[in-house]
Amino acid sequence: MLGTRLFKDEKGPKVDPTMFKQLVGCLMYLTTTHPDLMYAVNLISRFMSSPTEDHWSAGKRILRYLKGTTEFGILYSTRATTVLNTYSYSDFAGDLDDRKSTYRHVFLLAMGVV
Repeated sequence: MLGTRLFKDEKGPKVDPTMFKQLVGCLMYLTTTHPDLMYAVNLISRFMSSPTEDHWSAGKRILRYLKGTTEFGILYSTRATTVLNTYSYSDFAGDLDDRKSTYRHVFLLAMGVV
């Protein structure tokens, strides 16, 4: 999803909104165990009212990412130092439709995401 720029496309080919909402709902459920999906799911959930094929293909790309990363996970080790690290990123006025900004943060404690 990095670098993907989605926008409201009123003239684009539409997809079934019920199927798209179900896809987004399932992906939202998965964000509890896969925090790396949070930004991408947030991005496609903005278009649930009128999804197009571009939005649907972005959702399918997330599913392909999940299929390729089934062996990845977060390891919380008792031997790691208990240092809190914080990383952040901001996308100032990055939304092409209403120029809203997006901010991302990740907090690491003992090298595990919290």
